[in-house]
Amino acid sequence: MSRFFGAGIFNDEYWALSRRGVTVGATLGAVAAISPLPMQSLWGIAGCLWKKGNIPIAVLMAWLSPPGFTIVAVPAQWYLGNVVLEFLGLSSSGANWTMMTEVVQQMTIEPLQHLNVWYIGIEFTLGWILSSFVVGLLVFLLVQSLWTLGAVIRRYKKYKKYRAE
Repeated sequence: MSRFFGAGIFNDEYWALSRRGVTVGATLGAVAAISPLPMQSLWGIAGCLWKKGNIPIAVLMAWLSPPGFTIVAVPAQWYLGNVVLEFLGLSSSGANWTMMTEVVQQMTIEPLQHLNVWYIGIEFTLGWILSSFVVGLLVFLLVQSLWTLGAVIRRYKKYKKYRAE
C-alpha cells in the first residue's frame, strides 16, 4: 500500500488536527461525497495528498453520502446545470425531472432515446461542478467558523479564569 501512495502518506501532517488540515480534509471529503464517482474515499484521500489535508476527516466526510444518495444527486445535479444553461439562454436537452429520475431509478436510458444525450451530459457536468463548488465552499466556511468560535470560547474561558484569580 505504501508503494502506491508513497511513504509520504504516513507523514504526521496528513493525520494531525490542524486548522488548515481539517478544513482542507472536510472540504475535499464533502466534494468527494457528492460526486457521482465510485470510491469516494479514495478521491478524498488523493485530494488530501495533493493539498495536504487531514486524511481521516476527508474519509469521514466522504462516508456521509448514503448509498441511495446517487438516486437524488444525479437528477438534482442535472437539473442545476439545466437551469443555469436555460438562464444563460443556451440550448438545453429538453429532458425534464421525471425523465431523469426514471433513468436513475430504472438504470436505463430509454426515456432519453429521443433527446440529445450530449446536451444532457453537459448539463449534468455543469451541475456537478457547480454543486461541488457550492458544497465545498459551504463546508470550508462552516469549518473555519466553528474553529474560530472554538478559539474564541477557549480564550474567553482563559480570560475568565485569569480574572477570577
